[in-house]
Amino acid sequence: MKMTLETHVWQRLSSLKFRLCTLAAQWRFASWGRKSRLEPSSKLLYPNLICVGDHVHICEHAWLNAKDDRGDGQPTLHIGDHAYLGRFIHINAWRSVTIEKHVLIADRVFISDGGHQYADPRVPIRYQPDPFLGPVVLKEGCWIGTNAVILPGVTIGRNAVVAANAVVSIDVPDHAVAGGVPARILKQLPVT
Repeated sequence: MKMTLETHVWQRLSSLKFRLCTLAAQWRFASWGRKSRLEPSSKLLYPNLICVGDHVHICEHAWLNAKDDRGDGQPTLHIGDHAYLGRFIHINAWRSVTIEKHVLIADRVFISDGGHQYADPRVPIRYQPDPFLGPVVLKEGCWIGTNAVILPGVTIGRNAVVAANAVVSIDVPDHAVAGGVPARILKQLPVT
């Protein structure tokens, strides 16, 4: 199929827009890898606490929310080489969210290592503490489906799959498929 001039111009303009967005933001991160790119309209809270590896693609409208809950000024969100973070992804990293290399995260995924407290019924939840609850690790090569939720304290294993719309509150072993609300292990993938 032959590309029209209009399509070619549109692709070039989009590519330029992505490069300009990346150039404008990359210096704000704790580290920014080679050939990584950040699409426009992303919300970055404390990017100085975020490490991004090489060849990472962060799609439009991503919300990367880091916080220095430990008080040591060290990064709380680590994104490994060749990771792909889909559109409208939302990550809260209060102390420790690690996304290893070659991880594929679909659109509208929520990942958090913290949560809101609601112990005092006299105080709106918004004004109660939102403490760290447990580290989150997405191991190398795993795939997180659209609209999935990864809760605090969860590890997703190497080359594991989390189905679309799953709410994961348990660890998922290497090479396993998890799905459902709450998520459970649906099957183990054969490893040859």
